[in-house]
Amino acid sequence: MTDLKDLLNQAAGHEPAVTNAEVAADLTRARLAARRRRLTGIGLTTGAAVVTIAALAVPLVLSGGSGTTVAAPPDAVPTSAAPERVLSASEVLLVAAAHEEKAEATTGKYFRVRTVYSAEWTVSGGKVVCCGSQPAGPGGYKLRELKITEKWTGLKGGTAWQGTRSLGAHPATAADVAAWKRAGSPTSWNTGPSDTQDRHDLILSTKPGKGSLLELKGDADRYTALSLKATLQDVMALPAAPEALRALLLKEKAVRAPAASDVSALAQISAGLLSDTPAPPKVRAAAFRLLAGLPGATVKPGVSDLVGRKGTAVAFAFPAYQLKLQLIIDPQTGKLLSSGHTGGKNGDRTVLLSGWTNDSPQAPPATVK
Repeated sequence: MTDLKDLLNQAAGHEPAVTNAEVAADLTRARLAARRRRLTGIGLTTGAAVVTIAALAVPLVLSGGSGTTVAAPPDAVPTSAAPERVLSASEVLLVAAAHEEKAEATTGKYFRVRTVYSAEWTVSGGKVVCCGSQPAGPGGYKLRELKITEKWTGLKGGTAWQGTRSLGAHPATAADVAAWKRAGSPTSWNTGPSDTQDRHDLILSTKPGKGSLLELKGDADRYTALSLKATLQDVMALPAAPEALRALLLKEKAVRAPAASDVSALAQISAGLLSDTPAPPKVRAAAFRLLAGLPGATVKPGVSDLVGRKGTAVAFAFPAYQLKLQLIIDPQTGKLLSSGHTGGKNGDRTVLLSGWTNDSPQAPPATVK
């Protein structure tokens, strides 16, 4: 049997540049695949969801030389021999896929995912009365709390760990700041009994809380972003062809969310595959190509993630489900900087870091980074 480490190491090689010929071939394949779906009636259906994509907008030089790199250097000056144009969202997602495909495959002892969650609380009469969905009313205000978690998934035969830390709660908007100041600028709030076994009172504070680290023995070698029982072997066996990956993800959708639209399921599972699993570079490239084939792409460059890194946003909006997805991608390297979703059952979450590490599990830092 092939060792999983060998599978990881063999997943991709490293090459420094993506050529025009490679991108042109990718674009041709994508257009032909979309045409086949239209002709055979298996195109994506949105159902009740309306999809918009704010995707990459990268100035790329397309010239006639087969060996020239696609991405223009920052100081490049367009010439008549190499006119510059901005590619469409789908085209640039395919460029990101080409860059991802050439990334170096890595491995380690743990696959670590750092996620920031946000939740809102309503304060009325000096007390936390509910989650953020309830209006604050006269004299009240809303708080937004950030929590950071790190999941360390060990290999088969090992273990897993999860670290958690509150980063503090603060008034959610400028209007809430004003109401908070009128209420005396409190720095802590009692939300009442927690859902833990001892039912201790949960206290919100403006200061970061104490970090915790909990062993999760049953979660070793589990990657639930792909499926509830997915293992590293399952992740490594994912197809690197976009159409084959699409078919597999739709099978998973039929099990986990049969009522969801195909587009919403493909967007969510693909985003999770990119941010929450150690998928090989060629599979990650296929996920980018799958996303590039979804309808409604628009351009939105210059977006900052929670730690201030600038990139180009790929955002999906599903009003019927009150759900928004956003990927922020470095336009020069095609690297996924962060992946976030707002709304839905899990609230707001943004994945800031994912990848293999040989570090020892520890509680998350007290700052977002």
